[in-house]
Amino acid sequence: MTVQRIQCPNCGRSTIKGKFCIYCGYTLEESPKQEKAEIAITAEPPQQPAEVEEMEQAIPAAKPEATAVAEQPAEVEERRLVEQLAGVYNWWIKLIELFLEKDVTPDVFQELYQEYQSRINTLDERRREEINRIEKRLEELTSSLEKLKVRHDIGEIPDRQYVTQKLEMDREINRLKPKLNVLQNPFNLRLVEIPVFKEKIENMLGRFEGATQEELQLSGDLLTSIKNDLKKVLQDLEVLVEQHNRIKKELDKLEVRYKIGELSKEEYLAQKQKIERQLESSS
Repeated sequence: MTVQRIQCPNCGRSTIKGKFCIYCGYTLEESPKQEKAEIAITAEPPQQPAEVEEMEQAIPAAKPEATAVAEQPAEVEERRLVEQLAGVYNWWIKLIELFLEKDVTPDVFQELYQEYQSRINTLDERRREEINRIEKRLEELTSSLEKLKVRHDIGEIPDRQYVTQKLEMDREINRLKPKLNVLQNPFNLRLVEIPVFKEKIENMLGRFEGATQEELQLSGDLLTSIKNDLKKVLQDLEVLVEQHNRIKKELDKLEVRYKIGELSKEEYLAQKQKIERQLESSS
């Protein structure tokens, strides 16, 4: 086989035809242009078979709207219980107001008061049982999450199993917390209404504590019962008062951040509106 040789334009010696001179290393040939690469880049993707396109068209599009409409709030039963209890509480409070304004006789007041209080006690017992059940379950889930994290950290549980179990417990926690929030508001009040409502109950209690049994024309047992029942209402309001105060504090902090220039006007108004919506909520 004959070996082709050429003269190197750099050193002038006869060298084998190739990319470089074997004597001085001079480049004899230019690198081929990357035409094929460019063509590959600009080439259109291959067409899918007609069967694949037909199968894709046959798959119906998902309809999230229908699912959203079909879903119902998880705390329906809790809201129904609270609405019943709040309705009786409303009559109970109006009855006390009528009595303090002397618009109802002591005999009629006593009979209706005991009726309403009996209904309140029955409904409130159910409410407290549900609260205890949910709080106990939340404690169990919180403890289980902590144990799960430790087992994952030490390598006992693989990542996939950890994520799966954690998501399941998180979903249950997120389902239970709204139920608990509803049950903790037996008066079905918006948080913005809490301060005025609390003041009303305190004024009622003050009037009963400042009056004698003879002035009210009530038995000693009934008078004691009324005062204890009003104090119980104030106790039930404590959780709601804390929520109200926490949100008001967030509003105050937000206003300060805006005044010192940390937040723009648009950011301030957007966050303020979001927080104020919580005050308008009853849970």
